[in-house]
Amino acid sequence: MSAMPVPKLSVEEYLALDRVAEVRSEYHDGELFPMLATTWEHGRIAVNTARRLSERLDGRPCRVANSTVRVRVSPTNFVYPDILVVCGKPAFADNEQDTINNPKVIVEILSPSTAGYDYSGKFALYRRLPSFEEYLLIAQDEPRVEVFRKTPESRWLLTSYEGLESTVHVESLDIDLPLAEIYFEAAP
Repeated sequence: MSAMPVPKLSVEEYLALDRVAEVRSEYHDGELFPMLATTWEHGRIAVNTARRLSERLDGRPCRVANSTVRVRVSPTNFVYPDILVVCGKPAFADNEQDTINNPKVIVEILSPSTAGYDYSGKFALYRRLPSFEEYLLIAQDEPRVEVFRKTPESRWLLTSYEGLESTVHVESLDIDLPLAEIYFEAAP
């Protein structure tokens, strides 16, 4: 006996569902993939990173958004990065202004369940975006950030930063992020 095929959703059906859903989902070629809950460390690192990016970009034409904004990476693929940076005017997919087409920098906080996807499948999708120039992958279990930068020849180079004394240079934004600030935890 064969399994019943699962009907695929159109892009319009996905967007209508996702906009009212309690749990957001990524969309890949008609299929929904619910977003998993994150850990305390993941959330803390994401907030620290978004805050530090915002501080350094203050007064410049770049804006930071968190994981509540989806990115349309192709006509039939929508994903939620942990953090994104758009420089210049945001290019929205529609009038709802909750889906971006032109991130310049994307940040993912790595977790054991998503690290493989963030490094391979999601990165491959992001690379389809002409505006995308830099990808920061931040470990949540140790002070380590890996940065993929697009070269003028459209090649991607990897630079790793390890230890709290290291500082990540976000070349496309011309800013520095000390790992000590990304991993900072306020005293209780």
